Amino acid sequence: MRMLLILLMAAALAAGGFLTRPDEAAHRANADKVLGERRGGFDVGDLIDDVLGGGATERKFEDMFVATRYTVRTGETTALECLGLFGQFLCSQPDAK
Repeated sequence: MRMLLILLMAAALAAGGFLTRPDEAAHRANADKVLGERRGGFDVGDLIDDVLGGGATERKFEDMFVATRYTVRTGETTALECLGLFGQFLCSQPDAK
C-alpha cells in the first residue's frame, strides 16, 4: 500500500511538471531579462551584442518532457543556461574554462 501511494505521488509530481513546464517564448523572455540585468537594466534587444561580446548568438531550446533547457551561446562560449520547471527558471552562467 505504501509503495502504491509513493508511485501515485511521483506520478502526480511528474504530471505537474509536464503541464507547467515553460515554453520557448517564456525562456526567451526570461533570458533577455537576465542578460539585461547583467548589463544594468538597458534594453537587451539593442545591446545583446555588447553583453555577449559581439559575434553571432545561438539560442537552443530543449524539451526534456518534465523540464526544459534554454542555452544562449556566442561562438564557443556559453553565455547563459536556464532550466525551467513548474513555471520557474533556474539560470546560471557556466564557468569559463
